Amino acid sequence: MKVRVPASLSQSGKAGMVDLEIPASATLRVVLDEIDKQIPGASARIVDDAGRLRGYVNLYVNGDDVRGGAGMNTPVSESDEVLILPAISGG
Repeated sequence: MKVRVPASLSQSGKAGMVDLEIPASATLRVVLDEIDKQIPGASARIVDDAGRLRGYVNLYVNGDDVRGGAGMNTPVSESDEVLILPAISGG
């Protein structure tokens, strides 16, 4: 599985792709656990203490926003692509 990781979550400070091996019938929660193994602390910036997606982060599976569907329980497969997109503000 390919996961696009924004610079704000990467250890190097650069945006890029992370390759993950996930079990069959996984969900986005499993994906975040795997990301956290490669980038410790990353999931805490994506979900709150209750495991809900933070308001300033959008997650997409194959281009579909997960907020309109099953959220963190969205099923994913090895062929899917996940995009993590934190909101950017400024003036």
